[in-house]
Amino acid sequence: MNTSDRLPRFQGMTVPAASTVAMLLADARLPSGGHAHSSGLEPALIGGMSPAVVAGFLALRASTTALVDAGTAVATMHSVLDGGERDGWGLAMVERAWSARTPSRAMREVSRDLGRGLLRLARRIWPASAGIDALDDAPPRPLVLGVIAAEVGMGSEELVRLAVYDDLASGVAALLKLEPRDPADGVMLLLESCASIEPSVPTIAAIRSPDDIPALSAPQAEAWAEQHAITQRRLFRG
Repeated sequence: MNTSDRLPRFQGMTVPAASTVAMLLADARLPSGGHAHSSGLEPALIGGMSPAVVAGFLALRASTTALVDAGTAVATMHSVLDGGERDGWGLAMVERAWSARTPSRAMREVSRDLGRGLLRLARRIWPASAGIDALDDAPPRPLVLGVIAAEVGMGSEELVRLAVYDDLASGVAALLKLEPRDPADGVMLLLESCASIEPSVPTIAAIRSPDDIPALSAPQAEAWAEQHAITQRRLFRG
């Protein structure tokens, strides 16, 4: 498939570059509901994690949960580009693989909340997209990211970095509300945690099959997420 064949058509406008769409998706001002989530940071702090180890938490999040989502997004993108037919797998199979690697029900529900908000926006921007139309009404966020990436011709490595950055940036933004500090400190935390996954980017970007999505568990974070889901004293959804 020619890249130009899968680019969105904008009435009376020049088609934006895939890198522009990536920046849009990574922007906290995007009206998709991401501001209501802390990427597991509030559950961790409520669960007893010291604010002094937030840097370690973000680095571990980057190398576990965020890479699972990144791999899922890449597998989704290729499923769409291949017509969902290669080796007999499609979006449903990618979603099952993601679910198997995301054992916490609370974390799955949070991802679907985020996916629902992003999908609503995507349907507005790309109303004629067959890939976006193929998603159900509450898909996990990495599936929506992968379908959008296929729609705009985004590169695999750019998609991996986008998926990780988006997750970690939500956590850092929440940190400034939960444990106020110099915002520049948050910027440094974000840059350091994103840089930590650079050695893994080529491997994750090379994923083609759902079977290749990494299974990187975070049992403590999953336990915190389950407890957070039933607490009445919280600022963020998850």
